[in-house]
Amino acid sequence: MADHGFFDFSAFWQIDIAGRGEYKGLTNNRIYQKREKQPFICGDACPMPEKHELLNTLRATARAVLVLVALGLFCVAQAEEADGAARENGDSSEPAAEFLLIKDLFSDESLFGRLAERVHFSGFARVVGGALDAEDASYLGYENSISFRQHSLFALQTDVDLTETFSFTTQLMAHASEDKETGLEWAYLTWRPSNRWNFKAGRLRTPFYFYSDTLDLGFAYPWIIPPQQVYTPYLFPNFTGLGGAYQFNVWGLDIETEAYWGNFEGKVSVADNALVDVKADNLRGLILDVNRGNLRLRASYHLAHADIKFPRAARLRAARLIEQLRLNGFPRSADSLKTKSDVSFAQAAISYDALNYFLKAEWTSLRKTDAHSLPPYDSYYLSGGYTFHPFNLPITAHATYARLRTKGDRRPVEETLRDMSPEQDRLRDAYIRAFNSVLGDDLDSLRIGLRWDVNPAVALKTEWVHLRGKRDKRSFFTVDQAADFDRKANLFLLGLEWVF
Repeated sequence: MADHGFFDFSAFWQIDIAGRGEYKGLTNNRIYQKREKQPFICGDACPMPEKHELLNTLRATARAVLVLVALGLFCVAQAEEADGAARENGDSSEPAAEFLLIKDLFSDESLFGRLAERVHFSGFARVVGGALDAEDASYLGYENSISFRQHSLFALQTDVDLTETFSFTTQLMAHASEDKETGLEWAYLTWRPSNRWNFKAGRLRTPFYFYSDTLDLGFAYPWIIPPQQVYTPYLFPNFTGLGGAYQFNVWGLDIETEAYWGNFEGKVSVADNALVDVKADNLRGLILDVNRGNLRLRASYHLAHADIKFPRAARLRAARLIEQLRLNGFPRSADSLKTKSDVSFAQAAISYDALNYFLKAEWTSLRKTDAHSLPPYDSYYLSGGYTFHPFNLPITAHATYARLRTKGDRRPVEETLRDMSPEQDRLRDAYIRAFNSVLGDDLDSLRIGLRWDVNPAVALKTEWVHLRGKRDKRSFFTVDQAADFDRKANLFLLGLEWVF
């Protein structure tokens, strides 16, 4: 049986509270439905995921329209190229009728021509391969054989200028990993009433981090994978809501202030194939971004009410255990197992990026959490790099140290009763095992990497990451419990980044 990261929900609630109090796990019963792309661990007890036929139809229609427009623009370019070549060769005859038709359809005066002027396409892709030098564990899905699935992806972004002040943005993303959802990543409306104000509404990127807007765009940062301790998978990358930003200049500083509000309901990956349903209500935050020359400072603060929803079978066991604790005189023990809590998240970062070197640091802190399955933590990274030009090749060498530490005195509640019965003793033992099954992800890492910018749109990267966790923590590893793994390993990565 394997540990599954921050929330080991299979071990958390699989406890026989009426009998011997055995520690059981459902991990071996994991079934993965490739068609639905929904892993679950409760067998036939799990409800089948709902099919959003209308949403799928809209997505397919949007993709078809984008393909048709792109094909039309390509045909126009081909027609103009053929026409120009013919004229250079002294051929004064009219171009082929089909070329004239396409050219007329996409001319500046036509509907398609006006549409083409307002529609802008961009995108990016990355191919990432990696391997871990440990036989009895995996890290971020990487094992002791090379794999290209975990972080390889392709994305296409469409920006449509509706008017001079309104625009609409969508981003479609395809992941190589079956454990990640492929589909609509962004979809929002932007209103720019002036050069200073900016308002957005729709499906937006959650602005938790320094690199939140470019988290999937590996070309934008030096690493292949951002430091896991800071850029944890437990905080969802997107939300549905609205936000506004205001830009101004004072004392030579370019300052942007941003506020947002919204909600999130969906699945969050907590380790390898393990997913949990998370609902975040009344999500809101403030962001301050200050720039001066090569120096950039960023700070943000976020609040939400989080509800971590384990699979149905696990929820039933949780409810039973909590009910039995209350009925048998352990109310504080029952409260310590709750999965709902008000949560706050703070972040601060500094970056100095010169022409031939950079220095970066970022710190995050999760606080105000009473949910046992989401312990508070502090994390940070320190990074620096230098660009040199051997044989006129721009190569950047960089090094990064990162750390995460869970905080607070996370011990089972001490509740004892006089003349405890054998059943109450077993119940107490079951509670302690359930509490201790949720371990923190304390981890230190040192990474050294190289980046070669082949041209302004392509980069090659390679990295070595030394991981040092704690034996009594999960430290982001998925470990076979039968193995004596010391939470120390090396991760080797190779990546190709491309933007267009």
